[in-house]
Amino acid sequence: MKENVGKQDQLIRSIAGPALMGVGYFTLGGNKGKLVGIASIVVGTLIAESAITRVCPVNEFFGVDTRKKKKSPIKKIKEALV
Repeated sequence: MKENVGKQDQLIRSIAGPALMGVGYFTLGGNKGKLVGIASIVVGTLIAESAITRVCPVNEFFGVDTRKKKKSPIKKIKEALV
């Protein structure tokens, strides 16, 4: 799979993933919410993994690419002349 996660998206995922894992860990402490805690840890781990590898299968499925597209030199010249 090719990379489809941009820098800003990667930063958000690198914060949200561990945060969800932490919430899941603390949710597992009591008898209530064990399933919610496990689900939170799993989702947080997947989000953190996509931040590290910069590949997101969900983005791939929907055709989303958050990386910045480089402009071709011809487009840069045309914009400079206008």
